Amino acid sequence: MKKYNLFKVLGITVFVAWILTLIIPASYVDYNGNITTDTISAVGIWALLSNLSISISYFNGIAIFLIAVACLYAVLSKMEVYNNFVKKTASLFQNKIGLLVTISIILFGVLGCVVSDAIILIVFIPFVYQVMKTLQVDKKVILSSTIIATLVGSMCGIYNSTLFGMLSIKVNTLLLVKLIVLVISLAVLIFFTAPRKTKEAKKEVTKLVKEEKKEKTKETSIKKSSKPATTKKQTTKKTPQKATTRKKVAK
Repeated sequence: MKKYNLFKVLGITVFVAWILTLIIPASYVDYNGNITTDTISAVGIWALLSNLSISISYFNGIAIFLIAVACLYAVLSKMEVYNNFVKKTASLFQNKIGLLVTISIILFGVLGCVVSDAIILIVFIPFVYQVMKTLQVDKKVILSSTIIATLVGSMCGIYNSTLFGMLSIKVNTLLLVKLIVLVISLAVLIFFTAPRKTKEAKKEVTKLVKEEKKEKTKETSIKKSSKPATTKKQTTKKTPQKATTRKKVAK
């Protein structure tokens, strides 16, 4: 039943949203920040179906874009040049996984903040995924350092008119707020996502090293002790032969 949990969550979310339309009145926000409340307008079943068709028509372009990106990387994965480039990039961060995750979060966060449409950055996500996969990074860490970082950057977007205002050196308080939120959000994401060596991890590493040394010493001691044991067995086997020869002489 685990594979159907996503559909259950989506169904419960749609049902709760439909129930809230029966209780909460509609409200609108204009460009000046003024909020105007309206009467309660419940959404019917036919409205849900019409919204479903509208959402499907809206996401057609995104679906085609995702299919095109998947086909592109399916072709690239069969090329030796691309695979060698992925391996070389992974070798640069062999013992620096935390640095790689930090760079990925900052790049995707800043680019998601600047570009007009953050979906474009999906083109680079499979490459970063393959690099981190070769380094055996956790999938949750890869998701947080790529898609989540892009969403954080798009949340603090400074594109279009804000970017033009920044280039013309005009003071914009909203721009300052967005930059502060972006820096704090990326810092928190790096703190909780980037793997780092803690004291406990260092202690575990030292314990493993000590255990390996003990096992090696035990193996060497067992090998040394096994050699004289074989000689003793050989001597014990020879003793009954001498006894039989003595009996024959006595007869």
